[in-house]
Amino acid sequence: MNETARTHMILITNRYPYLPGEQFLETEMKYMANLFEKIDIASVNGSGEVRSVPDHIGLHSIPGRPGGTKKYIHTFYSVTADPQGRRWLSAELPKARAFGSKGLMQLANWLSHALRIRDELKKKWLNDPEFEIKNAVFYSYWLTPAAVALAMLKETYPELLAVSRAHGGDVYDYRHSPPYLPFQERVINALNSVNIISEDGKKFLEGKYSGEEANLLVHRLGTEKPGFKSSPSGDGILRIVTCSYVKPVKRLDLLVDALKQTTIPVHWTHIGDGEEREQLERKAKEELDDHIAIDFKGHWTQQQIFEFYRTSPVDLFVNVSASEGIPVTIMEAFSTGIPVIATDVGGVRELVDESNGFLIPSDVSAKELAGYIEKFAALPLEQKQTYRDHAYGKWEQEYNAEKNYHRFLISVKNGSGS
Repeated sequence: MNETARTHMILITNRYPYLPGEQFLETEMKYMANLFEKIDIASVNGSGEVRSVPDHIGLHSIPGRPGGTKKYIHTFYSVTADPQGRRWLSAELPKARAFGSKGLMQLANWLSHALRIRDELKKKWLNDPEFEIKNAVFYSYWLTPAAVALAMLKETYPELLAVSRAHGGDVYDYRHSPPYLPFQERVINALNSVNIISEDGKKFLEGKYSGEEANLLVHRLGTEKPGFKSSPSGDGILRIVTCSYVKPVKRLDLLVDALKQTTIPVHWTHIGDGEEREQLERKAKEELDDHIAIDFKGHWTQQQIFEFYRTSPVDLFVNVSASEGIPVTIMEAFSTGIPVIATDVGGVRELVDESNGFLIPSDVSAKELAGYIEKFAALPLEQKQTYRDHAYGKWEQEYNAEKNYHRFLISVKNGSGS
């Protein structure tokens, strides 16, 4: 191991370890806790119930802004009163103006958050005379205002080792209205590395910005080996599973419309809660015939999901999202040998291919989706088993948490940025 390896990790999250959200960090934290002698977590929006974390981890909540009208006054004052804030605002204004008043508001909002995070990180660590900057890594889990804060700090502390992950919503600007993520190019250029979870995300950013390729790396997420393989059905019923928040981008209503057009017996289990759950359940119950059984489980922990995969037969996992980064839920399905039908969006094609399922067009119609489902159901048992074997093999080769997280965290620990 590198003699100059860092031993102190400062991780900046949105909420983790506070519930809910960022559940993927739970797995990464296990490997982080074994590699770093000291870990501090700074939660930008942390409050409420706390997950269990290892004993040697310090928890810190970054104070929020005032609410109501005071929020806008605070935003304006914090940006214009800060010399570095004014410089960054001035440099970014031409990009923000291209998106009108909403772009300007987005810029001011991000910059205000970044300054708040920057100041808290300085107060808690960098201004502490006992803090050893050359022994520390600052790691933002998202390429959002926390990463902007780190880029700003590197202007003052060039020796600071600062890295960020980048996922989906913090990579693809077109997912937002307006399609604008402030300071993205400047942050990529400033940080030691931006570690993207998919090749698709890396290619997208490389296509937008020239000359930043050296700082853009792919470090995939992963899931832990569950220690079992899921079983297929043996009674002629096709058992499919979906696992996601119930919100418009997941297009679960499209799956309902597709199942209406199937003629085979199907048992559909959905795992996950969300804003449209009641509406979706009502639609499914009212519109699906008796040959389609439905079971909405609501929110489950990862442990509950794996227990279901272990004890219940599952033939097929389905994801028809309009937009994705690279879904951990598909990694989980693959790790137990479940084939997948998924739309070709984001980095999904890095997981799903013709060997382990069906990668289908992003604009698939309900009739076409019904055809894919029936096509899979009609496959010979031997071919279905081949799909299951290849699904597991894909997980083992590219999405095994032990391999992926260890490799990423060692690179960060050693400051190698590769």
